[in-house]
Amino acid sequence: MANKIKLNEVNINNLYQLNQPAKMVLAVVLTIFIVVLAYFALYRDQLSQIDQLSQEEETLKQTYTQKSLQAANLDALKAELKQINSTYTILLKQLPTEAEIPNLIQELHQAAASNGLRMDSVTPNPVVNDGAIQKLPYSISLSGSYNQISQFTRDVGKLSRIVTLDTLNLQKNDKTADLTLGAIANTYKSLPPGQANTENEKNKNNSQGNQNP
Repeated sequence: MANKIKLNEVNINNLYQLNQPAKMVLAVVLTIFIVVLAYFALYRDQLSQIDQLSQEEETLKQTYTQKSLQAANLDALKAELKQINSTYTILLKQLPTEAEIPNLIQELHQAAASNGLRMDSVTPNPVVNDGAIQKLPYSISLSGSYNQISQFTRDVGKLSRIVTLDTLNLQKNDKTADLTLGAIANTYKSLPPGQANTENEKNKNNSQGNQNP
């Protein structure tokens, strides 16, 4: 039986004196050692690239999953966008044209009169431009009972064109026992694209001018 080889006792200068089985074992050990060194020397960069590509693959999988979910909801989003555009178009049609503004003021007078209210004043305020929509505010003042004023505010919401009431101020007249309602009645006008761009540029210039000392 061949003697066991102890590597720490091997003398390189005496390797030729080893018996044949020992030489074979030593040759196998050296071969394995050289192959391992060569493997890491040659493939270390490839291993690093494989690791990087593996991380990129995981990122791409996550991106694909997100895109798949978005694609699955695409039809629903298109339907929602179509509904929004349809609603927006309907609302635009409810905005008065330039020619309808005087009639709208007349409708406010009629809504007040039909409820037994006295319209004390209707005063136009400066126009407010907000993109493609122009807000036309009017300060109104009217007098009557609480029930009459309450019904008037409901009737305003039923007018043929959009009118909103804000900045409401209700005061009691101690002499007549009537209530006086002060409010801002807002109506809105849609601007053509060209005019909307002009108004936006004008507002931008005015804003910059106000900021300068």
